[in-house]
Amino acid sequence: DNHLHGGGQAFHAGVGILTQHSGNNVIAHNHIHDFHYTGISVGWAWVWAENVSKNNRIEKNHIHDIGKGWLNDMGGIYTLGVQPGTIIRGNLIHDIRKCNYGGWAIYNDEGSSHIVVEKNVCYRTTSHAYHQHYGAENIVRNNIFACCDDGQVGLSRATGRGQLSFTLERNILLSNGQPFLWGGYGGFFHLRNYRSDLNLFWDISGQPFTCREADAKYRTTGTFTLDQWRGFGYDTHSLIADPGCRDPLHGDFTLAPDSPALALGFEPIDLSDVGPRTPEKRDAEPGV
Repeated sequence: DNHLHGGGQAFHAGVGILTQHSGNNVIAHNHIHDFHYTGISVGWAWVWAENVSKNNRIEKNHIHDIGKGWLNDMGGIYTLGVQPGTIIRGNLIHDIRKCNYGGWAIYNDEGSSHIVVEKNVCYRTTSHAYHQHYGAENIVRNNIFACCDDGQVGLSRATGRGQLSFTLERNILLSNGQPFLWGGYGGFFHLRNYRSDLNLFWDISGQPFTCREADAKYRTTGTFTLDQWRGFGYDTHSLIADPGCRDPLHGDFTLAPDSPALALGFEPIDLSDVGPRTPEKRDAEPGV
């Protein structure tokens, strides 16, 4: 329950909240903004190996206006390493601007594995709303990812270990002329190294569904239509439909009562308690 402000036009390159070799933490109800690098960083192992950073809960934080076009390779929430039991839930993250690359909302970096990412609202970033560098068996479900410049969801590298990188299901992905999904480091979609289904896709600009592959320098190596995408085995039951968000271009993702996303099992996300609470509310919710 903190308000962390980077401060004016001064340059602040640090991280709002940082835990390294530490587990069983609760990072909740913070307001983090106006920094030039990452909002919350959890984990300190750039490897697949077992480590102590696990069972962390990162929830109900409001993170915005970081990066500001000064630095690269950052996230509103950034993780490293194998973290069974870690949950990233119910956060509101928006307006993240990179310098050259890597201005993501939720960034599962090297080795990030066995993490649940759910019920977050992420929008208006210069890279993806959700990005995984490499990792295994993460679950990304019931999030709203919207209006991000490089696409809504990205994967840099497959695991190379015969495991699924992540499962993407029951999310709302809103584009404004950008690709919905991005695969990097050269042609991963055909390898079927992640699972995607029961999502709702909608392009506000009226452009057709597209996914994109690129090389390590972000140069496009291929684009795919919906039919081609489904030919890879992805999103067989997903919908292309307007979710009925009230004002997505201005950050209001309140769903219409008859939103087709609900038929896919999407649960509306309550953001009313994001950020710091009053002392009375905090005392009434011990352990959160």
